[in-house]
Amino acid sequence: MSRALALIVVGLAGVFWASSGVAVQDFFAHSSKSAMELTNIRMCTAGAILILLSARRKSFRLSLGMLNRHPRLWLDVVIYGIIGVMFMQFTYFQAISIGGAAATTVITYACPAMVVLWESLWHRRFPKRGEVVAVILAMSGVFLLVTGGNPTKILVPLGCVVWSLASGAAFAFSAIFPKHLFAKKIDPYFLTGVGMFVGGLSTFALIDERNWLPFLSADVLFDVCWIIFFGTVCAFLSFNAGLKFLTPEEASITATTEPAASVVISWLVFGTAFGLVESFGIILVLLAIIAPSIIKK
Repeated sequence: MSRALALIVVGLAGVFWASSGVAVQDFFAHSSKSAMELTNIRMCTAGAILILLSARRKSFRLSLGMLNRHPRLWLDVVIYGIIGVMFMQFTYFQAISIGGAAATTVITYACPAMVVLWESLWHRRFPKRGEVVAVILAMSGVFLLVTGGNPTKILVPLGCVVWSLASGAAFAFSAIFPKHLFAKKIDPYFLTGVGMFVGGLSTFALIDERNWLPFLSADVLFDVCWIIFFGTVCAFLSFNAGLKFLTPEEASITATTEPAASVVISWLVFGTAFGLVESFGIILVLLAIIAPSIIKK
């Protein structure tokens, strides 16, 4: 795969993720199901599909053999699946149910700032210049989006802000935690599929009604299918496929497609619009994602 095609493929993954957020918003407009129940069906179904699609890969079987030889690593996979993937999905859905897909996605993308702060504390070092700029831009952008520049007002529901930041923190955790598993040659496809399925199974302990039939109703069936197949399976496969041919800096730049696409799609589907100040805040968040790469170059 050429580098140009890899950029397109990874960028397409961001569009898929953004479109799934909009589908989630439409789902909650037509269903009384909870965010945890939607997390349950998405992760169990998509996780099973990803496992079946990647089970024939040699690296998948090697990863399974590695975990069987070192059973303690299974605990790390479970931690990744529950604390990382499951909690990230649930908090994201919960935020959308309160404040909509566009605002949720943009606020969630303050997570690069969280990664910078965590890495600096963990390694006991001062952030690099590009990292400092990213943190300032992300915090400023979220502030403008949430308040419109007036600290006495909150334009985005507080619940949406809290759950979005929690989702961003879980996203940061899922990006940092599995690094030691990748160092042991655990296949990303294996970790994504198994982690998602294990996280999905854990949600059965957190829901009262274990009934998937309401998800098959005519009002929400299209949303559910889109969330599972395009917003999860296709998105993760596209991202992992293109990531192999890109540097981390290039991948981080293409990640801006998700919040940008979420804003555009939300405007087209729901008529969601932002004022001048809030729009500037969104631009600052997008700049925060690509700032470290630009400054490094």
